[in-house]
Amino acid sequence: MAERVTGPYRGYYISASARLVPAHDAGGAPIYVGSVNLAQGGPDDVHRFEALVDLGPERRFATEEEALAHVEEAARQYIDRLLQPT
Repeated sequence: MAERVTGPYRGYYISASARLVPAHDAGGAPIYVGSVNLAQGGPDDVHRFEALVDLGPERRFATEEEALAHVEEAARQYIDRLLQPT
């Protein structure tokens, strides 16, 4: 499993992870899936902001880097929507 923390992006830290999982079909190549967490005040801050972030349609990735990039971008889009003036 690969994980990286980026930020702050508009006051939030993004913790993205990618994990290698077996393919659904027998004999298929393993794939990567991604997940993301958001935190305010630093990645080690015990006061965390947690939200479900819509990552879009189900996606599978051939590399860790593709999975991490996708979930980081989804998190930035979520933060932008969250901070949009009403």
